[in-house]
Amino acid sequence: MDEAIRFQFTTAGDNDELGACVLAGPSCDSADVLYEKRPMMLPVILRAGDKVVIRNCGAYTTTCASTGLNGFPPLDVIVL
Repeated sequence: MDEAIRFQFTTAGDNDELGACVLAGPSCDSADVLYEKRPMMLPVILRAGDKVVIRNCGAYTTTCASTGLNGFPPLDVIVL
């Protein structure tokens, strides 16, 4: 809660220059934004629509992804 959990991210540009990023989903409302107050360092080459793997999310994230948000369908969950 309140950005206390710092997830691990993997992107296609992991070896590129990093910059402070705020992550937002398609609705961009307050429930669909991560790290607005304490941005994450991610590759600056990322653009809207690029895939970002969020590692070690845990069961609570899967539960939250199982319901639609603001008219969007539930998210796909991929377990590795």
